Amino acid sequence: MLSRPLLVLSVATAIADQSNHSGENSNGTNDSHADSETCSESLSAHSSFEARISGGVSHSLASENWLIQLLTELENEGIALPERIDEDELCRFYTAANGDFSCLLLSIKKTVRWRETYRILSQQELEMWSNMVFWHGLDVQNRPCLIVRLGLACINLSSHDRPRFAQAIISQVEFGVLHLVDEDSPQITVLVDCDGISPSKIPMQMMRSCALLLQDNFPNSLGLLLAIRLPAAVQVIAQTFIQVLKPVTRKKLRIEGNMNNRVLSRYLKTLPSYFGGNCTCEICSDIHIRQQPGSTNEIDMARSYFSDDEDLPSPRLASQADVHVNDNWNHLLRTLVIGILMLWVVVALIAGICDPESRPF
Repeated sequence: MLSRPLLVLSVATAIADQSNHSGENSNGTNDSHADSETCSESLSAHSSFEARISGGVSHSLASENWLIQLLTELENEGIALPERIDEDELCRFYTAANGDFSCLLLSIKKTVRWRETYRILSQQELEMWSNMVFWHGLDVQNRPCLIVRLGLACINLSSHDRPRFAQAIISQVEFGVLHLVDEDSPQITVLVDCDGISPSKIPMQMMRSCALLLQDNFPNSLGLLLAIRLPAAVQVIAQTFIQVLKPVTRKKLRIEGNMNNRVLSRYLKTLPSYFGGNCTCEICSDIHIRQQPGSTNEIDMARSYFSDDEDLPSPRLASQADVHVNDNWNHLLRTLVIGILMLWVVVALIAGICDPESRPF
């Protein structure tokens, strides 16, 4: 009677021990599975980290390869880079060349030769042109804004002084790229005021040469080119100039025929006073003083740039002549368009008479 309960107790104890042992094995299996998953995730993260490092290293090596190759080619040809063309400038040329090494090498050699012969005006020399070319504030994207009063220059300057005006523009761009732009976004905005310009006085050769020089020697430096107060007749002629620009530069071009504060406020943070803004900076104050009656105006200021025997027209006569020329050009363009339409109608009628089958009815 005593052995039966002891037998049952021993059997129950054995079953309980076996169950506990199975639970421990199960827990060990689960723990080892979790450890293997953690190890796998760690290995995956490590491999992705190594892949990122490898990609960054390969990109860095690719960047160093074209730079080393470029410096080697220039050294073999005996060309020394000036201090102005640093590594950041070379990267801008590389971006403009779209990775084409032959194009990059050609553009670098071209700009080195240009800088050896072209003279950049000093700040003291640029003061003479401060009423026509000057920096004024920032645009809405925090880029420095260069204002070029092209219409005023065309009225006041003679043909042999216009290259000096282009030289002042390029010198101001050089100053802005070196001292005014932000390192994160090294670009500028150029606002061209065409007020007073007439079709007969458009300096196409000067504008074309200036645009080409800026494109070739200041790559990726232009953020926006804004032309304002451009007459309708001049806009048609300006299409010839626009074709000179590269496709990338054309996308940055904006033409606003009618100028008002609302339009300019979309681009500029602070409007110059002669545009109707409330700016009281030194340049705006100087321009305001020159525009006062009885004061020295732009033409009197420009007279010091010319020789004594040169005869400059008065502002009133120049304005009357420009209005007369603009009216003549507008009339000529209207006549030309009407003539082309009439010629097209006559050709269509003749074609219909000679070939009846081509008639629409």
